[in-house]
Amino acid sequence: MRNSIFLLLATIWALSSTAQNNCNEVDLDYINTNNELVTSVSTSCGESCLFAADPEACFTECMQNQVELTDDCIGCFADQVECVTQNCFFACLFGSEADCAACVVDNCLAPFNECAGIVDEDNDTFTTLNDCDDSNELINPDATEIWYDGIDQNCDGLNDFDQDQDGDLAFGFGGTDCNDLDGAVQGGVSTYFEDSDNDGFGNVLSSVTDCNQPTGFVLDNTDCDDTRDDVYPNAPGTGQGFDNNCNQILDPDEILECLGDYDNSGNIDASDLLTFLTGFGCLSSCVTDLDGDDTVGGSDLLIFLSVFATVCE
Repeated sequence: MRNSIFLLLATIWALSSTAQNNCNEVDLDYINTNNELVTSVSTSCGESCLFAADPEACFTECMQNQVELTDDCIGCFADQVECVTQNCFFACLFGSEADCAACVVDNCLAPFNECAGIVDEDNDTFTTLNDCDDSNELINPDATEIWYDGIDQNCDGLNDFDQDQDGDLAFGFGGTDCNDLDGAVQGGVSTYFEDSDNDGFGNVLSSVTDCNQPTGFVLDNTDCDDTRDDVYPNAPGTGQGFDNNCNQILDPDEILECLGDYDNSGNIDASDLLTFLTGFGCLSSCVTDLDGDDTVGGSDLLIFLSVFATVCE
C-alpha cells in the first residue's frame, strides 16, 4: 500500500492550478501539460527518498534532475510528501485506498494549495491549473461547450469556430466549411453573381460568396449589361442599336435601321406613334426606348416627334 501515498499525491498535484505563490504560472502550466511525467517522477522520487536521512533534500534533488520546475515549486511537493508521511503514513500503508485518500485530503491538500498558490475562486470545484477562467463558474473542464460564441466553456483549447476540427473554420466565421459537423467535408462555398435582369447571366462587379445560391444570383458572370434582359452572351439582335450578344460590336441584326420605325415599314407614321404611346412610361427593358436609358419618357417623346413622318432610306 506504500505506493498509495505517492499515487494519491500525483492525483492531487494533477488537480492543482495556476500558481500564485511558490509555483509560478510557468511551473503549473508545465505540470498541467506534462502531467504523466510529473506524476511518474514524483512517485519515483517519493518512494526512493522516503527513508533517506534528509527526505526533503533527497526529493528536491531527485525532482530537479527530471522535471522543469522551480525550486520553490518543488519545495511545495516536498512539504506535501512530508505532510503525508507524518499524518497519513499508517492510513496509507495499512488502510484502504479510500482511507488514504481521505487522510491526505483532510490533512495535506489545503497546505499544499496554499504553498503553491492554488485556489478555486469561482467555487466550481476546479482550481486555477485546469480551469481556464477561474472567475466564471460556468467555464470549467466539465462545462458544456457552446460553439461559435468565441468562448471556450470546457477549457479544451479547441478552436470555437471549427466544431468538426477539420482545420477549416465554419462558413460565416472566417472559414469556408459549409458542413462544420462533418470532418470529412471541407469547403463548399461558391461565388454567385447578381442577375438583376433575370436573364440567367450575372454581373461580374456584384457578387457574394455563400454555401447556397441566393435568390437573384447565378454562377455565371458574363453579362455585359445586367439592366436589360435582351443583352447577354449570344443573345439574338433586337435591331435597337444595342450590343445584344456582348461581343463589343454591333452586328447586323443589332443595328438600328430607322429610329422610331417600330413596324419596319420604312416610314415613321401613326402606326409607330401608337406603338410608342403603348410603351410610354416603361421603366426597364423597354422596346420603344429611343435615348438609350432603358426607360420611355419625355425625352423619348421629343426624339420621336423630331423624326415623325420621316421616310427611312
